Amino acid sequence: MDDCVLVAEIFKALSHPTRLRILKLLNEKKCNVIDISEELSLTQSSVSQHLKILENSGIIKKEKEGNVVFCEIKYKSIFKLFDDAKKILYEELNAAHNIIKNS
Repeated sequence: MDDCVLVAEIFKALSHPTRLRILKLLNEKKCNVIDISEELSLTQSSVSQHLKILENSGIIKKEKEGNVVFCEIKYKSIFKLFDDAKKILYEELNAAHNIIKNS
């Protein structure tokens, strides 16, 4: 399969704000569906759907401990993408601010 298609699948999984919030939470600690649903005020069904997308794209992994399944980020390097995206956003906002300021 083409590299671009595989990378696009990862970006597609990251393209929903709720999934980004879930990843930010999982960056702090591994959580189960109930933990995530309570922390983010989402239904367990919604959380499960988002987790499935993240797992299928290889971003998170699930680990069973007793009767509870916990989720954790598979590759912490995924947050470099967040940082780079924020840098781009801040640079664009700063450029727009300077244009308005100098008009």
